[in-house]
Order: sequence, then structure tokens, then C-alpha cells
Amino acid sequence: MRVCVIGAGPGGIVSAKVLLENGFDVTVLDKYRQVGGVWSAGGCYDGLANQSALRIFEFADLPNRLHFAGAVDTQRYLEHYAETFGVLARVRPGTEVVAVRPVEGPGRPGAAGWSVDSRPAGDAAAEVRREEFDHVVVASGAHHHPHLPELPGRKSFHGTVLHSNEVRAGTFTGRRVVVVGGGKSALDLVTRAAHEATAATLVQRKVNWMVPERFLLGLVGYKWILFTRFGEALLPRYHDPACVRPIDRLDERVKRALWWLITRDLLLSTGLYGLPKHLRPDRALPFHLAHAGVMPRGYVRAVRRGLIAARVSAVEAYTDRGLRLATGEEVAADVVVFATGHRKVFPFLDPSVSVHDSTGRLRLYRGIVPPGADRLGFVGFRQVFNNIMGMELTAHWLARHFRATLRTTPGEREMREAVDARLAWQEQVLPGSGGYDFGPYDIHCADELLHDMGLPSHRTGNLLAEYLLPGGVAHRYQGLGRARRAE
Repeated sequence: MRVCVIGAGPGGIVSAKVLLENGFDVTVLDKYRQVGGVWSAGGCYDGLANQSALRIFEFADLPNRLHFAGAVDTQRYLEHYAETFGVLARVRPGTEVVAVRPVEGPGRPGAAGWSVDSRPAGDAAAEVRREEFDHVVVASGAHHHPHLPELPGRKSFHGTVLHSNEVRAGTFTGRRVVVVGGGKSALDLVTRAAHEATAATLVQRKVNWMVPERFLLGLVGYKWILFTRFGEALLPRYHDPACVRPIDRLDERVKRALWWLITRDLLLSTGLYGLPKHLRPDRALPFHLAHAGVMPRGYVRAVRRGLIAARVSAVEAYTDRGLRLATGEEVAADVVVFATGHRKVFPFLDPSVSVHDSTGRLRLYRGIVPPGADRLGFVGFRQVFNNIMGMELTAHWLARHFRATLRTTPGEREMREAVDARLAWQEQVLPGSGGYDFGPYDIHCADELLHDMGLPSHRTGNLLAEYLLPGGVAHRYQGLGRARRAE
């Protein structure tokens, strides 16, 4: 069976690797000239680095010994993985997918396969190549369609407006820079601007939590707190009863007490205690933990030294000199950078295939397959803290789904009901998740997919290791392919 994988980032290459092991004939199409997706040259802002400590950003079958690696080293690891497992030879670089349509035939969209149109990237006048595939995997990434707020007065502003993806070497040099946003990329960029620009201002509507590289005043790496079963047991209960263990039923008073301690340590370990109260999050953990990134080195120090002017406000409009905030303050700028996220859209996908609801949330069963279409899957849109591990498990689940060897395969109505229930839970527990962000529930998400595949979720030989050692890491899940072949 022929499979088209759209995208050669982490999700695309691990999907191709797993599908090849499962006997599929795989073709990978990617618009960039090298594999890596957002980590490839031109796919990210200058200076991007991953947030992963040792043994976090890696696939199960290829250890990665790099610690908080930059984009260049991360891309090299991904390319080495693709070459090691025979994926690189299946990639057509510099190829843009422009249309994915269901092949005409009886049944639901996709029942007869998919037609994929592609052309050389960046050449709208080039001839389109049309191919048919039995299955399609969309692994085009969640960070390729920038979200830029529409604000009044844009034509009056005489400076430069960029999305964070467009920042390159020299963008900030000698200029007054305003970065709008409260996430990891916003803090990364304003910290850099503090040392390159003549003035650096951060504007954020609310202050989000950021986690330190190490907790307990620098003694314990974050994976020992956030990536364990015990750590996840402190979160609000997961929506799928099949993944709830006795430890997840801890008394709420115990949870609140432990989160109080973790919150105080986090404030100390990140240095946030030294900032004015309005520059700290106003809600205790685990509220909005899903939006937390790793605190950039030097950010708090730069704010304390006055190298970063931090403002907590919405942006109201452009002015000729910069931005006007909802507080009435005007902030002067030569460059405005919006680190305001990305839209999860698929412009190449045929309108007959609906994957969003009226509010823009993704409606995918298990965050992987649309209930109303066949032979189509999405990888990389069931996001967790350790997203690379989540992608690998998703790829194994999807290969079994394509082979119809999952333990159970619900019908369309059951899938839609499951999506409704999960979205309702996300709205309550993970507000603003967009239907794709599962945040800190790495291990619960893994358990859910393993349960569907009929595989054990216990990955160690003893209970202490199972609950106290990091479980949200890929090397815990080695051998899933061998387990399939043994069936």
C-alpha cells in the first residue's frame, strides 16, 4: 500500500520510518531543501533552540546525547535518524503539496484513496504533478502558518512588522524592538533583543508560567518533576478512564499542598520572585501549565537590570511611532515582532474533509484521525510536553489503524462522541488548547495509545521506577515495532 507523508519534520520522518517497518511503500514530500521541518534552514527564527534536556528530544531507536541543543544540531540529529532508517531516500525535498483530494468512489471521503497534487516549492507557475496513494499522513507541522493579529493603524506605522518566524541575524541590531507575546519564543526573542537592540520591550496580555531547567534551586532537572507518573498524578484527572490509575485519585488537598510547594520552588528557581508582582503569573500551578516553556537563560536578569521593559497589557493599535497599549501607554518601536503563535490550518486539504469546528478547534479522534474520512491521519497534532515522543507513539498507532489491527476501531458516531467529550475536558482543564494541545499529560497520552494497541503501559520492572523515574521519554517505548511483528 502506497502512503504519502506530507512533511519531513520530526513527525514526518518518524511516521515514514514506522510505516516502512510495517511494510508500506512510503513517499515523503516536503517544501524545504533539507529534512527537519521547523528545525531546518529557513524553517525557524534565528537562534531557535529546543527546550529539551538530555534524553528528551530523541526517538526510541536513536539516542540523542545533546542537552538543550540549537536548531543546527537538532536538524543534524533528525537527518541522521532519517538516513539511518532509510527514510532520507524516500524524501522529495523542495516539493510543495498544493491539493489533497479523495479519489472518487463509493463510501466516505478517502475510502478509495487519495489524490495528491504537488509542485516545486515557491514556483506557482510550475507544472503540477498528480499522484494517487492508498493513505495520506499529514505531518506538515503546527508552526508554519503564522498568526498575526489585525490591529488598526497599520499603515500609519513607519517601522517593520514581523512574525517571530521571520527574525534573522541582524534584525534587532541598532533598533528599538517590541516583542508581543507571552510564550517561549517571545521570551527568547526579547532576551536576545536586550543585548542587540537599542531598546527592548516585551508586551504580554498575561504572564505565563515558565519552568526552570532545574528545580529545587538548581539541583533536580525538570524531567524528574514533570515527566513522571507521580508528577502527572498531581494534575486534574485525565479524561479517559482507561488511563486513570489509583495514584491519579490522590486527595485534592494533597495535590493542592504539593502544587503550592512546587509553585514556590518554581518562583525561586526561575528567579521570578525577584520581579515585581505584576510580572509574575497570577494563578497558582497547575493552572496554564500546558502553556509553559523552559525559562530562557538571562531573561529575568535582563528585566532586573532594565535591559527589558516588560509590560502586561493588550495591544490596542499601531501609531506612527510604534504601538498603543490598552493601558494608554505608547511604546516606541522600529521593529515589532509578533510571537503570537500559529494557525493549525491545512490549505491543501479538500473542503469535503472537515477537521475543525466552528471555533477553529481541531476535531480529530485521539488527535490523529478525522471521524468523517478514511485512510487519512495526522501526526504532530496531539501535542504534549515531549512532543517528539508523542509523535513516535502516534506513528505506531496510525500504522496499526491503517492495517486495521488496533484493539478496537470505533465507528464514526462513537469517534465524534469521543471527540466531543475530550474537547469538553480540554476546555475545562486545558483552556486555549485548540483541540490539539495535551500539555503535561505525556504519560497518560502514551497510555491511551498503548491501550488502543493492546500493549502494556507499564514500561519498567518495578513500581518505584514506574512511578518515580521519568516516563515521558521515548526510550521507555523501545520495541513497539518488535511487539507488532511478534503478534
